[in-house]
Amino acid sequence: MTKKTPTLVELKLAVIDYHPKEMEYLKNGIARDACYTSFNSLTYKQGQMADVAAEIKDLLPERGSEIVDVKLARLVDRHEAMEIEHQELVERHAADLEVYKTVVGEEWTPRPKRTHKSTGLGLDDRLAKFG
Repeated sequence: MTKKTPTLVELKLAVIDYHPKEMEYLKNGIARDACYTSFNSLTYKQGQMADVAAEIKDLLPERGSEIVDVKLARLVDRHEAMEIEHQELVERHAADLEVYKTVVGEEWTPRPKRTHKSTGLGLDDRLAKFG
């Protein structure tokens, strides 16, 4: 008999299912938060990778000196390590999306950033009408 290793989705669902059925709002929130977090991690890693790739491109015309070549090799090593991490983040986010769809029953999409600016509470102005 072979032992079945649970998938990432199954593990994440098991964590959510730990909570009672009556806690639907909590379960939905856990699934939503996981999507939000994994999406932000993925986005951040993509930005880091783009920065390193730009550094590599900037150094390419200067190739030939030992110092530049050593720096270039280190950057390429760093980018390759980031690619491995990026793939793990992609897998994590895909699992979170699948869990969200299973728990909530709809596709998760990132919410756009807020466009309004907070002017603060303005409590003093609002309290002035009370004397």
